[in-house]
This record gives sequence, structure tokens and C-alpha cells, in this order.
Amino acid sequence: MRENEFTDLILRFTGEAGITLTEKQARLLNRHIQLMLEWNLRLNLTRIAEPEEIIVKHLLDSIVPAQFIPSSGNALDVGTGAGFPGIPLKIVYPGLQMVLLDSSRKKVSFLTAAAVALGLKGIRALHGRWQEFPNAEAHIGKFELITMRALKLEPEHLTRLASPVLAPGGVFAWWCARGSERFAERGDSDAGKTDYPDMSFEGDLDYLLPSMGQPRAIRLWRKALKAGR
Repeated sequence: MRENEFTDLILRFTGEAGITLTEKQARLLNRHIQLMLEWNLRLNLTRIAEPEEIIVKHLLDSIVPAQFIPSSGNALDVGTGAGFPGIPLKIVYPGLQMVLLDSSRKKVSFLTAAAVALGLKGIRALHGRWQEFPNAEAHIGKFELITMRALKLEPEHLTRLASPVLAPGGVFAWWCARGSERFAERGDSDAGKTDYPDMSFEGDLDYLLPSMGQPRAIRLWRKALKAGR
């Protein structure tokens, strides 16, 4: 598929999903996907290779629920992989100052090269494990948003990561499949719809993706404005 055709396909799918993009944003989203597919030949960044599947399962899944999260401020994308949702969110919300965190050096190399190729400012890839991230004093209380997609949710993500590094009022967002049985498979029995110290559960917000029968959801927690609340 030619580049213009793929960009047009992105604009059509996002338009049908109620998302308004500029042509420049669509071209950047397209370029991110093309770079992913080029590097995928060496790094195995994704098992999804069909254009429409990539747009729906990677791109739209990253940006359809963007309406529910902060659109500016410091953001951390945990276990970002090929840059989903972090890079699409940065393109849609230029006001986000995005850190892409991944434990794979090869993926971080791809992310760094992608950010340069896309000409994005205010985004950087960082190699490391989320368990070690709060150890840096510079990260404490710095972020307005933490995103986590395609990873199992554990209580420690709320207590050891989100609580220390989020700014007061900051949001932790976890992407997941809708339905209690799927939540249980992804860690719901351990992490659950519950409050944690300084982290209040705000709910599951559903959204639909084209050609996918089961709804998706984004689960949100918000850090208290004051300690102990």
C-alpha cells in the first residue's frame, strides 16, 4: 500500500471513530507505523502486519480513549514496546512531554530513531524497568499522566510506581479488554477496582473499535491532591 493510501486509510478510520486529525498528524502516525514495520523485520516489534489491523489494534486503540486522559503535562508510557500508546498520544496531544520507558534496549533504539525521524520534540525513550524508575529523585511527583497498555496490571504499579511519581491530581491509565473474565486474566483479581494509598479509583471507561466485537476499556486512578486523602 502506497504512503498516501495508508494516510487516507488512517484519516478514514479515525474519522469514523469520531477523531479529528490534521493531515500532518495522519502523516506522522503513518510514518510511525511504516518505521515500525521496517524495524519489525529485525526486532519483532509486532505480530500484527495487516494495514487495517495495525490501524485498529495499535493506532486506534491508542488514541480513541485519549479523550479520557490529560492532554498536556509530563507523561510516562510504561512498557511502551513499539511506542503504543505513547507516540500516537504525543502526535495527537503535542502538549504532552512524553517519556517512553521499556526494558528492551533494542526497542529503545527503535523508539529513539523513530522520534528523530518523525521530528517530534518533547519526547524521549528511556531504557529501564518500571520498578527502578521511582528511585530517581528527579522522577518523584513529576508526571501528570502514566499510561500502561498490553501489560498485566499489578498492585505495585499503583503503589510503587504511580503513587510516588505522579503529581497531585495526576492520572494512571491502564488499557484493557472489557468483561470481568478478561480483567481477571489480566490481573484484576490482584489489582482490582479499588483505592490505594493516595490513589483513588475513577472507573472503567468503555470504547469500541471498528470490526472488534468486544468493547475495550481504559481503567483510571487519580492521585490525591493532598497526602492522606
